[in-house]
Amino acid sequence: MPLLELSFASQEDSLSVRHFAVREEISNLFEVAILARSPSDEIDLESIVGQGAGFAMDGGITTPRVWTGICSHMELLQVESTGLSTYFLKIAPALWRTTLRRNNRIFQHISIPDIVTKVLAEWQIVPELRLSGEYLQHEYRVQYGETDFAFVNRLLEEAGIAYFFAYDGSQSVLVLSDEPTSGNARAPLLFVDNPGDDAEHEYITKVKLIQRVKPGRFTFRDFDFRNRLDYQLLSEARAQVATELPYEQYSYEPGAFWYEPGRGGDTPVADDKGIARTSEKEGNKLVTRALDGERRTRRMLSYEANVADLAPGALLTIDAHPRGDIAQKKLLAIAASFEGEPGAAWTFKGEAVYTDATYRPERRTPRPRIRGVQSAVVVGPAGEEIHVDEFGRVRVQFHWDREGTFDDNSSCWIRVSQGWAGAGYGLLNLPRVGQEVLVEFFEGDPDRPVVTGRVFSQTRGVPYKLPDNKTKSGWKSATSPGAGGFNELSFEDAAGREVIHIQAQKDFTELVKNNQSSTVLNNRSASITANDSMTVGASQSFNVGQSQSHTIGKSQKNDVGESRVSTIAKADSIEAGDTIRGTVGPEGVGYAFNKDQTITLTNKVASIVFTPEGLRLDAQGDLHITANGTLRLSGGEVKIDGKPNVYVNCDAAASANVPTLDPARPPKPPGGPGSGGETIEAQSKLSGQGTVEEPGGFEEVTIDLASLAPPPTPSAVPAAINIGGGAASAINAAVAKAAPVIDAVESARSFLARDPMSQALTLVQSPVGEQVLGPVLTNPITGGLTGSDLVGILGQGQQVGIFHLASAGAAAAGVPGSAAATLAAAAAGMPGAAAAPLAAAAAAGVSGAAALPAGVQQFMALRTQAAPPKLDGTALSNAFAQNRVLGLSTAEAHSAALGQQGVALFRGNGAGVFHQVLPTGQSDR
Repeated sequence: MPLLELSFASQEDSLSVRHFAVREEISNLFEVAILARSPSDEIDLESIVGQGAGFAMDGGITTPRVWTGICSHMELLQVESTGLSTYFLKIAPALWRTTLRRNNRIFQHISIPDIVTKVLAEWQIVPELRLSGEYLQHEYRVQYGETDFAFVNRLLEEAGIAYFFAYDGSQSVLVLSDEPTSGNARAPLLFVDNPGDDAEHEYITKVKLIQRVKPGRFTFRDFDFRNRLDYQLLSEARAQVATELPYEQYSYEPGAFWYEPGRGGDTPVADDKGIARTSEKEGNKLVTRALDGERRTRRMLSYEANVADLAPGALLTIDAHPRGDIAQKKLLAIAASFEGEPGAAWTFKGEAVYTDATYRPERRTPRPRIRGVQSAVVVGPAGEEIHVDEFGRVRVQFHWDREGTFDDNSSCWIRVSQGWAGAGYGLLNLPRVGQEVLVEFFEGDPDRPVVTGRVFSQTRGVPYKLPDNKTKSGWKSATSPGAGGFNELSFEDAAGREVIHIQAQKDFTELVKNNQSSTVLNNRSASITANDSMTVGASQSFNVGQSQSHTIGKSQKNDVGESRVSTIAKADSIEAGDTIRGTVGPEGVGYAFNKDQTITLTNKVASIVFTPEGLRLDAQGDLHITANGTLRLSGGEVKIDGKPNVYVNCDAAASANVPTLDPARPPKPPGGPGSGGETIEAQSKLSGQGTVEEPGGFEEVTIDLASLAPPPTPSAVPAAINIGGGAASAINAAVAKAAPVIDAVESARSFLARDPMSQALTLVQSPVGEQVLGPVLTNPITGGLTGSDLVGILGQGQQVGIFHLASAGAAAAGVPGSAAATLAAAAAGMPGAAAAPLAAAAAAGVSGAAALPAGVQQFMALRTQAAPPKLDGTALSNAFAQNRVLGLSTAEAHSAALGQQGVALFRGNGAGVFHQVLPTGQSDR
């Protein structure tokens, strides 16, 4: 006899089953409804409802069935005081409890199977996993306002995972399977058309073949902001039935293709917790699963049987059916119902699908939609004020998320709407940690948030006090990390007080790539605390309608590359507390107005000086005063002093005879220092000794001229100087040794001018003619005397120098040994005609003659107090050239040029006596 049994965790055992009805379906909860009677009308419902319960059914023909779970519902229907009381109750699986909890929470960087097992673990449900597919992690999944059951169902449907319940001997176990059609089928069931004839054997009857028209094509589209905007992120799945392909289910599924493949990572900040990318491969799987789920019941069977083990998830075959597309075909049971009562016939009905098509659960659990806008708080790691990735995305803490920790783990990266977003251009204003933002969701999907706005709050107040500043608007930032500073652009729109205000907390830069214009209809002011600089590449102009003033606290400097022109219609006034100075060129031409009432105009050669005592005109050269009319000189006393003569030339029929000062007298026996034309003391002489080692070398000679220290004034320059015979002999001996070199070089100068050896010997340096031998004494070498040579004679501040001018024809007096070897080496590489003079000079050997060689002239240059610290070689050369044009001899032209710079020139006689060379042809001989 069939057995029906109830069991309860409360150990209640007085209830007997009078009627039962069981409903089962794959990927759904089972339900067992029981009508039972008990002799007790005082059964404690509280101890049964919500607690463990089970129902067992044994029909005697097939395997017994057991369902365990909890008692979800119980009623006392009828009470009989002397009889049996009637109760109604329902038993559901433990999974049913998940329908009673609704939650809002976020799962990140996790796969769907892991999410499901995590939720089930909270209910102490451990499922049996029969999964063979690969399940990638998802960056972000949200349970929003859903029951745990709806959330789990929705995820399993998306992943294509079916579930059913199986009894393991002690309880009903939840089974998760992505291939429920695989495995072995139970023993075949015999098809019986009239089961009354064979009620004692397992059979299946009333088999119905059902076929429906179903959509034949599914198309999903997604968007990837990392890719170009026109990129077609599209996946499509097609059925094999061509007639059903027009029945397309197309939907836009934002985020459907996004997974975390665990590879890539070209944006390290965005990928700090997981690498989320779109995958067309996974998109294809998703759309295929959706098509399979929709078409799962396109061809199916319904039936009745006398066996109870055809539960959802069971595999079966039908034997002996007359239709070939039914008999022996492997089927998957997807639904079952059992109903009966003790002592009466039980009915077993079921539904099955063919296993030749992949079975996926239908996507029938609706996704929650968030309509409208939500508020959230921007979050980030501790200590960070601005937390964004490479795309300007932020993380937020939703107010409904009670599991969030208000840090960078609270959400995924969320894109932020900006006022303007182009390819490398637009407006950028990033939300900062702690700010309140407004969040919306693509297609209302909680998994796809986007920040669309920001709002102020009590703790994040407005930048300007309201309502006091209700006419003020603007953009005010804050220094980060927080230091109290800010940049600002604000607009005050109050009538009569309109202002645009800009503040740069530190630097302000501006770039205008073409023209800039600014018009100020009233006043403009600028205040710069430190420095101000401006660079204008071309021209700059100022037009000031009325007045302009400049106040400079310290110095002002203007550099004009070429010319400057000032046009002043009326007066020009310059006031200086100390000096007004102007110079032209590098040679000291200029003027100076000093506060000590002196005025100086000078060109470094001549000057005019105004002092409180009078006027002074100074000229190192000539002074010309020309008047087209009358020239008058008047004074309390007029003095004209000329040495040695004073000339007055009148343009008349005959020259006037004008008395002059007496010429300087011839030298007389030595007198005292400063005695005018007298010779200095004989003991005050230039002395020295030594030998010449190389032609062109310097021979140092000590000079003792105590009578000339300090340097004489121009008026006290002596007419002659005697350095003594000993010093003269030493000089002559040194100079005479180079005489053969002079002749040799003069003869071979055209070749030596090209010969590097001659350069090394310093034998030829400039055109042959005359050569400086100094600064105190050098050997004679052919060459020209230049301004630079004369500067070198005295050097920086040197008082006196002796030099020689040598020309061809100087008597050979022997060649130093080392010089002879050098000359011989040079001659060896020359043509015969050019080498002969050098070879002859080398063969002459060394001699000690002390006489000054013929053709060598001896000169002395003497500084005076009027000489500048550094002579000007260029000015000397220019003056010399001009003097030669005027007809002066070479020596006189040098004398005049040197005199303009405070240097007196003397010619030596070779015996130690030097006479002053005057530029007027009146040299003291």
